[in-house]
Amino acid sequence: MINIVTTRSHAYTVRHLVRQLGNARRWSYERLFRQKELPSGTWIFTDHERLSNFEIALAAKLANKLEQGGACVLNHPAHVRGRYELLTTLNKAVINGFSAWRCESEPRPNAFPVFIRNEFDHLSGDLELIPDQAALDATLRRMRQNGIPLIGKLVIEYAGQEVSPGVWQRLATYRVGYRVIAHHNVVDFSWVAKDVRDTRRVLEHPMFDTFVENERRFVADNLYEDVLRQAFDLAGIDYGRADFALVDGRPQIFEINTNPYHASHRTLYRETYPARIETQRLSEDRLYGALRAIDTPNHQRILLDDPALRRQQMLKRIFTGLKRA
Repeated sequence: MINIVTTRSHAYTVRHLVRQLGNARRWSYERLFRQKELPSGTWIFTDHERLSNFEIALAAKLANKLEQGGACVLNHPAHVRGRYELLTTLNKAVINGFSAWRCESEPRPNAFPVFIRNEFDHLSGDLELIPDQAALDATLRRMRQNGIPLIGKLVIEYAGQEVSPGVWQRLATYRVGYRVIAHHNVVDFSWVAKDVRDTRRVLEHPMFDTFVENERRFVADNLYEDVLRQAFDLAGIDYGRADFALVDGRPQIFEINTNPYHASHRTLYRETYPARIETQRLSEDRLYGALRAIDTPNHQRILLDDPALRRQQMLKRIFTGLKRA
């Protein structure tokens, strides 16, 4: 059995994954922290950036107990690097040519433009490029004046390159256990490359066939596997999706999402351009094959007798008693 742990508000991301796998189960951290025992099997911890320091510590205690009881644990909370630590580590390892700074640290980036984003989520739709140090200082000053906290926000150097005039791309590679799987490549008409909404514009683009062939080669040949594996290792992440761009042919990794959204296969294949369906089937088959390969039996129960967990377990008993009353 594969057990996937998410925050309660972000369980929707794996709903289709659990259904399509058939051998998986969703757990929320809120529920997990109140358990006195858990089944063995495979446990995947996600959503680390959405947890408080206290919750990370509790999750690590749980992961330790699960491992000691013979369970297979992926994304141990004590090992996964946060976004800031990951980006600075990838820069020091000369994988990324850009770096990041915490907003409250009076940042002095090495290169511009830069942008500001939260450290604790994956929202990127409204990012604006800031051209120079004076504009950055003014932006941070304005945020303070408007009551916007700088803590939890990062200044990140822009790293992108057009694949055609006015067209950018975002590539995505998964890791599941040991396997690294090139998954998809989307193009967009904004530097914040997401799943483009103007599909007609993509279909009518003179380089559309090239875009399709680039994605096919990326997936079929599992391009950039070695450098992505190194990045996942540095991140301490056994399960997740790395989002990256290519600059002068080198992957530049923006983030590694431990709780990426999985679509319904019926919807995915219905809404994908016909020219991409074969490639998407290949990448999904590889992804689900890798997930099934990490499945382990859950024949035994593992006691969670760590003192740090007892208060949470007591809360369950208190609330149960009130409910019965």
